[in-house]
Amino acid sequence: MSFDLVSLGLVCADVMVKPVDSLPDRGTLGLVPQLEMHLGGLAAVTAIAFRRLGGKSAFVGSIGNDGFGDYLYQHLAKNGVNLDGVKRSETEGTPATVVLLSGEGERTFLHHAGTAKTFSEDDVDFAFLWRGKMVHWGGPAVTPGLDGEPIGRIFKRAKEAGLKTSFDTCYDGSGVWFPRIEHALPYTDIVMSSLEEARQYTGKEDPDAIADFYLSFGPQIALIKLGSEGMFVKDANQTFKIPAHRVTPVDTTGAGDASCGGFLFGYLQGWDMERCAKLANAVGALTVQAMGGSNGIANPEQAFALMDKAE
Repeated sequence: MSFDLVSLGLVCADVMVKPVDSLPDRGTLGLVPQLEMHLGGLAAVTAIAFRRLGGKSAFVGSIGNDGFGDYLYQHLAKNGVNLDGVKRSETEGTPATVVLLSGEGERTFLHHAGTAKTFSEDDVDFAFLWRGKMVHWGGPAVTPGLDGEPIGRIFKRAKEAGLKTSFDTCYDGSGVWFPRIEHALPYTDIVMSSLEEARQYTGKEDPDAIADFYLSFGPQIALIKLGSEGMFVKDANQTFKIPAHRVTPVDTTGAGDASCGGFLFGYLQGWDMERCAKLANAVGALTVQAMGGSNGIANPEQAFALMDKAE
């Protein structure tokens, strides 16, 4: 079987607690009205969003042989994502995050890296990668074994094999930033980054300057996610901003990751860049209206209808 998109990197279990506006005193019990578990992780959410839009996707990464791992594996499989490239570890636990959501929607994370911290270039089956049309990496800082020179080599080999490449940045809690992605940039077609993260990776403030910085290393397209302000997209010939749909958010976790799946779906369909961005914007709007980053798209028609809706 061949795929449109092979998504490489992080999958994790998100244990979401809402609302949490204060913590109980140590040693006591606090009650919360909502506690749920959902699939998270940049690469996995992108793969599911892409699949729900009608594309063929595969996930490549690592999980533990534990309950969290079983849950994630089953959820990906249920959504039609190919898992032949997944490694399961007997020694490391599955990546997991406790997400504390305040009443106002602000998120606080407690993350266990698990197998993501040991997954490396040696774990990647390149013959499997070459079954895709595009390799997407999600993402820097949360898959440290791929950061820097390894992802550069992987993307170089992907380009030599005739594949397209893309990556989506992640917040870097250790403050390394640009060195994690610099070796991949010359072999990258599309860079995707939230504005807050992009400012740290590039040292630039304005979306246009950020895009120029990324494009100067070789990528064709830079997509800067602006949250509630929409998206900024630039290539060698065009620059435009797509305003966000006005919706009432329930949970913003994973919305940016899902929107990447929307953009890549359109890109691999051969759409023009603006239409790709409109679909990404619609996917993001649907995602924030549901708990969990992989649950917002009920069917492709729903996303396409919102994409075509006038702002």
